[in-house]
Amino acid sequence: MGALSSLATVGLNAALAQQSARRTSRDINSERDRQIQALRQGEEEEQRRRQEELRRRLATQRARAGAAGVATSGGSSEAVLRGLTEEAQATQSASDRASAQRIQDLRRTASRSRRNSLLDLVGGATSSSLGLLGGGARSRRSLLDI
Repeated sequence: MGALSSLATVGLNAALAQQSARRTSRDINSERDRQIQALRQGEEEEQRRRQEELRRRLATQRARAGAAGVATSGGSSEAVLRGLTEEAQATQSASDRASAQRIQDLRRTASRSRRNSLLDLVGGATSSSLGLLGGGARSRRSLLDI
């Protein structure tokens, strides 16, 4: 009879460990998703700010060229405007790459946390189950001896 209750306890421990692992994994995924969403929102706001800054710089440059009597279509004025636009695009590309790297790092960290959490839960459940089944390494009794 003792063997059956020990086996039932082992099964219960395994089920509880699995349930806990699912809950922990869900929590880790939720936190990862929250961090990614916050990062993306920050990036979108920064992109809007950079675009507005580019519009202001382009308008300022056009106004200067117009005040100087230089046509904004063609020549050096157009080259300056194109340079400002290319600079803004390069900045945006660098920001996009950095953001993608941060998201990849967040995903990698979450994956590592889930794996470590699962290993901790399985290891703990296995140790406690082995202890219930015969005292661990101290006892070399078989379930059939009970």
